[in-house]
Amino acid sequence: MSKTQPLSASAERAAKLLPVLRESQADIVNLLASLSPTDLALPTACPGWSVRDQIGHLLDMTETLVRGLQEAANGQTEGVFEPARMAAATQESAINRAALLPLPQLKRQFEEASGQLLHLLEERDPQSWDDPIPHPYLGTCPAIQFAGFALVDWFIHPYDIRTALEQHPTPRTDQAALLVVGFINMFPKRLNLNRSRNMRGRFRFIIEKPNNPDQEANRLDVVLAKNAVTIEPNVGDDVAVDLTFKGKAGDVILSLLGRRGISKIVQPGPTNDTWLARWVNLWISL
Repeated sequence: MSKTQPLSASAERAAKLLPVLRESQADIVNLLASLSPTDLALPTACPGWSVRDQIGHLLDMTETLVRGLQEAANGQTEGVFEPARMAAATQESAINRAALLPLPQLKRQFEEASGQLLHLLEERDPQSWDDPIPHPYLGTCPAIQFAGFALVDWFIHPYDIRTALEQHPTPRTDQAALLVVGFINMFPKRLNLNRSRNMRGRFRFIIEKPNNPDQEANRLDVVLAKNAVTIEPNVGDDVAVDLTFKGKAGDVILSLLGRRGISKIVQPGPTNDTWLARWVNLWISL
């Protein structure tokens, strides 16, 4: 009799991500159904992006993730690593994707693309979440990151749309808790080598438990050395750091995504004046 393989850390993370993705997709469909055609022209927190453009980005990036998973299923695993191109290219693609499409068509196409993506993710073999998937800007990524990419987009763009509608949204605790760990683990792919040469630094993220800020849900160090970044979990206070960021998961992820100032989560420290000036320029915007 064969023994059942234990689930990998990625498979365990996927088991938490998938139901939240399913709920997030339903929330977006309801949000799109609530919009009027005049809402599409409203400006959002992203400079130069309207509500229509935000929907275009949701649709375009969801379709991009579907293509990557389909390409991997057909044997292609090598992506292109050009993160510096991603922000501008996806903005242009989002604007083009949604231009002139009526609201009902935008809603229908998102439902179709997101439903296809959820199907591909939910039907994966639990042992395959570390398999390589090609991404058009971030090279080759494990399958679990594709689920994470979906959650980033399905979290922040509805947040931006609701903010544009003056609905004063607050991050969902389950979304934020999953997102903040995944986003911090993306720092190695976002390092701006033109700004980081010969630098060494250690930056600590402390994520508070939702109902008790005195207890930690996660502690992750972002370590910069030899023109590369690694992530080290649960490093003790006896190891000195250059910057410390601390807060609830929702506050941290909104700061990392540029929707709130970093000052809300940075903690006092002797090297803040030196490193805060460098921090933003170390990372490529995605």
